[in-house]
Amino acid sequence: MTNQRHTKTVFKTTFTTAALSSALLTLFGCAASHDTNTSADTHANIKLAHSESQLVKTESQDIALPLTKLKNGLSLTLHYQTHADHSNTKGTYEDTHANNTSKDARANNEHKVYDDTHAININVNQHKGISLSNSEGKKHFIEGNYTLASAEVVESNSKQWVSLVVFNNNTQYIEVYRINAASLEGDQPQTQLTKGSEAICATTSSAGELQIVNIDATGTLNQYEFYNGRFLSLRDFTIGPGIKSCAINANTETLYLADEFAGVWQLDTDIESELEKKLIFHDQDVAIEGVATLFSTTVDGVDIAAWVSPDASGVWLKAPCLTQFFSLMNTANERNSADRQLKATNKSTFIQPEFVHLSLSKEGTHISLVVDDDESGNVFSTELPSKLSAALLNPQCGTDFKATSPKENHMDKAYTDNSASQHANLTIKVKPDVETDPVENHGDAADDPAIWVNSHSASQSRIIGTDKKGALNSYDLAGKLVQSLPVGRVNNVDVGYKVSVAETKARQSDTPLIDIAVASNRSNNSLSVFEIDKRGHMTQLGHISTTLNDIYGMCLFVSGGIAHVFANDTSGRFERYSVSIAPDKTIDGHLTQSFSLPSQPEGCVVDTKTRTAYLGEEGAGIWALDITSNSNQPQFIAEIEAPVEADVEGLALINVDAQTYLIASSQGNNSYAIYHVHTENPEVLELMGLVQITADKAAQIDGVSETDGLDVTNANLGGRFTEGLWVVQDGRNVMPSETQNFKLVAGASLKDAIRKLANAKRERHSDM
Repeated sequence: MTNQRHTKTVFKTTFTTAALSSALLTLFGCAASHDTNTSADTHANIKLAHSESQLVKTESQDIALPLTKLKNGLSLTLHYQTHADHSNTKGTYEDTHANNTSKDARANNEHKVYDDTHAININVNQHKGISLSNSEGKKHFIEGNYTLASAEVVESNSKQWVSLVVFNNNTQYIEVYRINAASLEGDQPQTQLTKGSEAICATTSSAGELQIVNIDATGTLNQYEFYNGRFLSLRDFTIGPGIKSCAINANTETLYLADEFAGVWQLDTDIESELEKKLIFHDQDVAIEGVATLFSTTVDGVDIAAWVSPDASGVWLKAPCLTQFFSLMNTANERNSADRQLKATNKSTFIQPEFVHLSLSKEGTHISLVVDDDESGNVFSTELPSKLSAALLNPQCGTDFKATSPKENHMDKAYTDNSASQHANLTIKVKPDVETDPVENHGDAADDPAIWVNSHSASQSRIIGTDKKGALNSYDLAGKLVQSLPVGRVNNVDVGYKVSVAETKARQSDTPLIDIAVASNRSNNSLSVFEIDKRGHMTQLGHISTTLNDIYGMCLFVSGGIAHVFANDTSGRFERYSVSIAPDKTIDGHLTQSFSLPSQPEGCVVDTKTRTAYLGEEGAGIWALDITSNSNQPQFIAEIEAPVEADVEGLALINVDAQTYLIASSQGNNSYAIYHVHTENPEVLELMGLVQITADKAAQIDGVSETDGLDVTNANLGGRFTEGLWVVQDGRNVMPSETQNFKLVAGASLKDAIRKLANAKRERHSDM
């Protein structure tokens, strides 16, 4: 119980705060004052974003938001249209819980209300069930013990439906109901078994994606999407104890968590994002238990949230322009009609809220909230004063500040004017075709793939991938693991074809030739060498010792039957070895070249046609090395600049329409930079744009994030890979959450993406 965890600190109405009638006008006027006094009361002052924590303070007033008791407990009102055949009506109605406005309406903060708009009343009794009734006299009742996650009106096939997401406390299932808004008739719910529920929330995005988050009894956060009538597990991870409620803003991809021990956390719901949470509110004197969002007002990034604590008789309201605590009072006092504020009298009573819900009026101009009282069990509602609603809904904080969406960045736009780099900021998205089995080890384990093309049977080619915590694996083109060799902490791997098994470079017609794989092995700072037979089976031949302090990345090329390997370590040092294989398959390596880059490298690739090696310096960019002589030094040719983001790790070359392109992993934004290699001068790279690999939900294959290594081939491997194959390491393997793996993309998809980038580049140049 809360009163066992904390000394009860119910906030009184006599708190120092900004008077709504004046402070909010000051805050959102044409210019904000910069010489306002500050206050130490963190609960009673408006906080201006990006204004050096300036606080607005006026005289102390006994004011509070008035509460009205709801006679029937938790009640919500949704709105729908009788006819859905208006021009461009998709999502143009408003409900009190969901975002279904069109993009144009959201952009103008306008909400169309049609003459045929009707109301649906929803009453939730946790022990009896959920009652629905509409203004046309239709009724629907769902009997049981439920916790409501979301209730909203959505549109599909020119009809409005009530989408209900609930947790069945009797069966431990999440249930999704779809009920016709006009008739209130519905099908049987779709269900998902859980390990209990400590907190559950859901919402439908403007794209029609129903997102569901459940924190179960084990402290695991489970994220689902209701896709094509079924639950699709997106990811799950340990979130820990103390989470009492959650709320999702689908359009800003933000999840809020109420943590009774810490405060309010904010996470990114993008499943390819970094798993990190930001504590946006903390007060050691209050235990936050309820949180809500008003996601239907995401105009220019406005993201409104609220949270409550049974230790405080009030609510915290947050928007990009302010965070403020408002007292809530259950009272029968007189109303100030000008500002719709209530002055406290001796009849005031305090509440202890554990639940909060935000909604928007049908016209889209006023915000209302619903709270409960833990002590009495009653439920109350209040409408925010008009000036406060306007302030929260205002996407601008004054002439010197413009609120922007947390998700707004150059990746969300097709083009960005970048005068410094003159690069076209264009991103093309492709989907993976196959994913490999996950690696055995947890954490950052899978790292670098190499494609071995089977010259005897192309469809039997292999993907060789490192599990850098202990094994070298190989997979077939369906992604199934076919071999795993526990050879140590191998980090990077590459393959070479037709390597001579001889002690000299003399070419003889009967000289045996073999295919090999070489991996950098951090267990012993060596290069581990493997023979690949015609079936794709690998056999370890031995190790080549290096003088590197901490071997890291590598790549190889074959010239005249001799394999040459570039290996690097974390300090930036490179060593080049020639590999000799004796008739008895013993191996030896001869150090032929050494040089260093300024900081840590990893990926590299060699173009044998132009005799150029491309070397990635993770935090800086790409270097080129002329390999015709062991005395040549690398030249820096491509700096990391927008839209490319560090780290640059994996590198590979592909030919498209007789042109050569270098692919580099742009790890910071989960993308791949595509550079055109000039044939006449291979040391000149021209950035074409970016490619991203996004989820194929129908195939239940997630997208790709934080790629380390990659490889590509133009070879015809048959089936879906007749135009080649692109393989990348996936740093976050989700949908569902598993250990890391590799994703396979058809060469046709990659080539088509590159052609689009090239065409856009040509069009851009022609317009100059």
